[in-house]
Amino acid sequence: MELGKKIYQLRKLSGMTQEQLAGKLSISRATLSKWENGTSMPDVESVVKISSLFHTSLEELLLEEESHVEENNMQKSTQITLEDMMRINAHNRKMNLLLCSGLLFVAISIMIAAFERMLESTTLSLSYILYRYIVTGQYDAAPVDYTRLLIPAVLSGAVGVVLFLCYFVKSRKK
Repeated sequence: MELGKKIYQLRKLSGMTQEQLAGKLSISRATLSKWENGTSMPDVESVVKISSLFHTSLEELLLEEESHVEENNMQKSTQITLEDMMRINAHNRKMNLLLCSGLLFVAISIMIAAFERMLESTTLSLSYILYRYIVTGQYDAAPVDYTRLLIPAVLSGAVGVVLFLCYFVKSRKK
């Protein structure tokens, strides 16, 4: 694999943009783009900075895979490749999104249910009944179907629970 491709993979794996990495290396974004595309090569100082920044050896960065296949055959079976790490990173992002979405929907359902309970207790309170009597002349509570108000809470809670179940099922598969 070319040095430019390795730099690109390391940058993507770390979640950095070209501008962020260029800033850390004190170069322009265009220069980094040329390195990644293979149209130019970094100087030795930059290669050392890249190696240090990504905690990888100079040997891994500079040597072609074929030149050190024999010495790494045993290590390759146990090492995680950059592609594997990128896949794991993407999977972890999806799982985090799934978990956060589930939490959000459950929190929304709790807030809706709490609002409905507060509304019900307000309309059934003595002060509201007295106010209603003064305004309308009726002593009974307002005719509101509170179970219909709970439908959005139940639906959003169900969505949250389904997202949680998806998260746990997918996390057990891995």
